[in-house]
Amino acid sequence: MAAPSFFRLPFLLTITAAIITTIPFACAQRQSGKGCIEAEREALLSFKASIKRDPVNRLGSWKGHDCCKWDGVHCSNVTGHVVKLNLSNTNPKLFGNEFSDLCLSGENSRFSNPNGLLGKIDSSLIALQHLNYLDLSGNYLGGGVPIPRFIGSLRKTHLNLACMNFAGRVPPQLGNLTRLLYLNIKSPISSIFYDDVVHSDDISWLPHLGSLRFLDMSGVNLSNVGDWVRMVTFLPSLKVLRLSYCELSLPHESRVSSNISSLETLDLMLYNTDTLDPAYWFWNADTIKELELAFNQITGPIPVAIGNMTSLEKFSLGGNQKLTGIKYKLSDGLCYLIYLDISSTAINQDMAEFMDLLPSCSKSKLQFLDLSSSNLTGQIPKWVNHWGNLSDLFLSENRLQGSVPREIGTLANLRRLYLDNNQFTGSISEEHLANLANLEELDLSYNSLHIKISSNWFPQFSLQYVYFARCKMGPHIPLWLKEQTSVTHLDISDADIVDHLPSWFWSVFSQAHYLNLSSNKIKGRLPATLEFMSSLSMLDLSSNSLTGSIPLELTGLQNLQILDLAHNRISGTVPHAIANLKAMAQNSRRYNPLMRMYVRPITVSVDIEYSVKYDDSLPLVTKGQEIDYTSTMKYMVGLDLSCNNLVGEIPGELASLVELINLNMSHNQLSGEIPEKIGLLRALESLDLSFNELSGEIPWSLSEITSLSHLNLTYNNLSGRIPLGNQLQTLGDPASIYIGNNYLCGPPLSRNCSEPDATEDYTDVTEPNKRDFHFGWLWGMLWEFGWCLLSSCS
Repeated sequence: MAAPSFFRLPFLLTITAAIITTIPFACAQRQSGKGCIEAEREALLSFKASIKRDPVNRLGSWKGHDCCKWDGVHCSNVTGHVVKLNLSNTNPKLFGNEFSDLCLSGENSRFSNPNGLLGKIDSSLIALQHLNYLDLSGNYLGGGVPIPRFIGSLRKTHLNLACMNFAGRVPPQLGNLTRLLYLNIKSPISSIFYDDVVHSDDISWLPHLGSLRFLDMSGVNLSNVGDWVRMVTFLPSLKVLRLSYCELSLPHESRVSSNISSLETLDLMLYNTDTLDPAYWFWNADTIKELELAFNQITGPIPVAIGNMTSLEKFSLGGNQKLTGIKYKLSDGLCYLIYLDISSTAINQDMAEFMDLLPSCSKSKLQFLDLSSSNLTGQIPKWVNHWGNLSDLFLSENRLQGSVPREIGTLANLRRLYLDNNQFTGSISEEHLANLANLEELDLSYNSLHIKISSNWFPQFSLQYVYFARCKMGPHIPLWLKEQTSVTHLDISDADIVDHLPSWFWSVFSQAHYLNLSSNKIKGRLPATLEFMSSLSMLDLSSNSLTGSIPLELTGLQNLQILDLAHNRISGTVPHAIANLKAMAQNSRRYNPLMRMYVRPITVSVDIEYSVKYDDSLPLVTKGQEIDYTSTMKYMVGLDLSCNNLVGEIPGELASLVELINLNMSHNQLSGEIPEKIGLLRALESLDLSFNELSGEIPWSLSEITSLSHLNLTYNNLSGRIPLGNQLQTLGDPASIYIGNNYLCGPPLSRNCSEPDATEDYTDVTEPNKRDFHFGWLWGMLWEFGWCLLSSCS
């Protein structure tokens, strides 16, 4: 029987009175009408005071009394306590892609994120006793010291200290965080090459985190940890486990999988294992949806045991260069497979045969397929149209032959298509592309293909990356490109284009970061409208038939890092305003647009997966030879004006471009002296000023460029003593550097500067000697001019 209402009334009044009396106590800790709790506000201000650098003023709002309104600070609506502090420094958007999971290197690296806070984690945070969410990832607050032990005294459920430049031992006090659901202490991949890395010899603290669902210790050296799998079995709620490049050993145990019944993601990338033993425990973990085994040393075929992983959606074996593919048809238990990466392996199979060994039930479900650099042979099968859900197809750098099947044009969901560096022949027509409305990236370069598309065809797609190097599409720029206003990377080099660039070209591609039109026969002058291409980082117009002078507007491209105008007919002087190329004058290599990341589709993972691709190899004449900069192109800052008709002096302002790595102004008619301050170009690795009319002495500052590995000053009119310096003495065949300069003396030449009249020969030389010098110089110039002409015409 229910109690009469008059018996319940005193009870309700008592509860109400208790609630009312507690409100003043909770509010007493706040400043009246001023927001957050004062002690916690002071703790946050102490943390702010420990920050030495805040490049983008992320803590600019941290002022005033109400800390609950500060950026990154979240308070409880009931108590006013700070419960969440999120100052994560995710990587900025580059070309529409956000790389929030990128953790490649520390604060001083070329890869570092320039927006990160620099300082330390102040112990004042210990005052935030109600804090249950702390994310400081991507900031440089580690300072090369261990993770602070006081972190283990906070009552958190979410802790993210990834990519923070820590070092030393992982504090076992993390085991005190028994309420933790998310733990990320990932270290930069580059840290594994140094001695004082983040490491742990004992992870016995891990089982105390019984509620943990996400664990990422990638980059933490765990080489001295024994049976780590057994430790993981004490985490029954764990869904995501990332232990890439941890230098762990992989135990041969299959019995433990039943204790890890919630695991969905297992990342053992860069694990150094050399086999896929069927006894490994994870083959029987039928809950795993994502298995990452890329960049190991796995040999032999993919084991049939993978068929036991009936929940598998994503499988990555890329980078295992001795992996030999599939020997037997894989089980139809893999019907959920949507992501397969077997790139950079030794499959060495016919593509149609290889694809036929995949589970039949997964072919129509595949969304991502990467078989690039895997030594595939044969042709793309015509039943490629069975892969109707594909959004990403990478077949680059194989030995595939024949024509590109028109059936590839039925893959309506395709977003990225890479067929470059194969042996394809034939034509690409509208039929290949007409139905690809979602296409964003297309690479057909380095094949023997002809792009035969009607001039009145208008594509449905909007491309961002367009690579047609060595695909024949001339003699005019295809009109269908006029509609591609979203392009950021365009390569139509060696495409048999012989006409002037159309007037619409520079406006259509005004958002481009990368433009390569080299090795064509493009005519005309460089336009003044170049100044509106503010995003341009690389411009290669070499080996064409361009005329006129270098427009001043070109020097206004403040993001330009590589400019190659070699092998043209450009005349006039080098503008003094060249100093305005700011990306060549300041450290701009931390985020180089020539390096880009593939952000792959995510279905089962909290993190974003990435792989690096560099825009097609960039051939530059440097160090005395033509070098294809592919993997190193992310570091290149270069200026190449060689093989033109430039006159006048080298402007002294050139010395302000201190980030230059390659400078080539050879085979012109430049006169005057080498700028005295050229030694300021401390990053320079290659300098070529040969075959000009330069005179005077070689600046002694040149010997101060310690990075210099190639120097060519041949066939000029230089005189005086050759500078001595540590770096100049290390250059290969040093005497050859100065050939054709008859008035130089001193080592490494045999001519002694102390000989009578040695230094006066420049002004008091006999007429026969003058004639001999000029005759040799003239022949050298004619020979090199012929070489330039042949190079530009070939």
